[in-house]
Amino acid sequence: MNSNEARGAKSIVKNNKKARTIDIILEKKICVGCGACSVVCPNNCITFVYGQRYNYPKINERQCTQCGKCLKVCPSSFLLNGITPVLKNEKEKVNECYLSYARDDRIRIDAASGGFVTGLIMHLLDKRNVDGAIVARCEGENPIVAESFIARNRESLLSSRGSKYAPVSNCTVLRDVLEKPGRYIFVGTPCMNEALTKLQKMLPELKRSIVLRIGFVCAGMASRLSTKAYIENHGGVNIKDVRRISYRGNGWPGRFRVFGENDTLLMDRPLLRGSLTHLVGHDHYLRCKNCLDHWAYFADIVVSDPWTNDMVQNEKKGLTAIMVRTVRGKEIIDSAMASGDLIFESISDRDFIAYNTHLAMNTKHPWNSWMLLYQLFFFGRLKYIIPLLRYILRNKELIGLRTTIKARFGKKYYY
Repeated sequence: MNSNEARGAKSIVKNNKKARTIDIILEKKICVGCGACSVVCPNNCITFVYGQRYNYPKINERQCTQCGKCLKVCPSSFLLNGITPVLKNEKEKVNECYLSYARDDRIRIDAASGGFVTGLIMHLLDKRNVDGAIVARCEGENPIVAESFIARNRESLLSSRGSKYAPVSNCTVLRDVLEKPGRYIFVGTPCMNEALTKLQKMLPELKRSIVLRIGFVCAGMASRLSTKAYIENHGGVNIKDVRRISYRGNGWPGRFRVFGENDTLLMDRPLLRGSLTHLVGHDHYLRCKNCLDHWAYFADIVVSDPWTNDMVQNEKKGLTAIMVRTVRGKEIIDSAMASGDLIFESISDRDFIAYNTHLAMNTKHPWNSWMLLYQLFFFGRLKYIIPLLRYILRNKELIGLRTTIKARFGKKYYY
């Protein structure tokens, strides 16, 4: 956020201390729970709360000096002024796309799609090119809360396989990286990668320690309540009996599975016409409805499922669609390709985008319906009424209305 944006953010709530900290992001309900604010705080006064719905930061007001650093690294701060962010990876010099999969079927079969991410991290760990990877897993006494951690070996890495259709806060682990510098891979959503980029500008040591950034093509992050409701209402399983949640795996497109004590299978449902319907599109962060970066512009490598009718009908083990954005990403892909640990087939960038055409967005025309609604409902910016009406008349739809109204008038948003 530049100096003009910072001044604008302060003016939103005149003479209000909240306007100078991440509290304004919480007040306007656009926190996405990335965790970056807790890392940059010089006084360690920001902790993360894992609410029933979402993850969110909490400030110790007695320790807070209102330095504003937490606000500067927030990937949602642009919405305070209705300013469109510049979605450009400063290092982006490469645009190569592939379909890939891990040669090891033990990795490939139980991954989300092809096992590329796990396979690539495993390759780099085996070669001792990295000391670990920042990932997440859903297991233990409270598996409905995804645990962000650093995987340093094969066993811990395998526990993180598969997508997590629930709140994840991988940036929180960057504090561990600061305490124990090394060479790490960061895996996260587009907003987490953007937050990491902002952190690296303020904390150069993170720039040295994070040697690779992997991002997901992302349609939004669903609340924890969606998972709980699906397990209890569709699986008939008491959430207290759950010890591990596997959102994807067991072939492709995959299955949603829930395990209890001693890894006893408690629930098993298909991804398609099952968990994908009941989890992915339900109860997103409001910030997800105000997102212009579904394609992880700030990552070195971007990954997604190759969603086509042919793939869904005929592919059984899974393939990962990847886009290499930077020279650093290309160097690592070339290394993995030469080793034979992962298999690659070249595709065009049009193919890559076609796998998720519903997420294609022209950033030159940012005021889509849900962003217009947000500016009207939360800031009373009446100048957006006319563009909103034009959008409705042209598209005959108002995507995000329910989400925006629920967030604006709901008394308990994060918890």
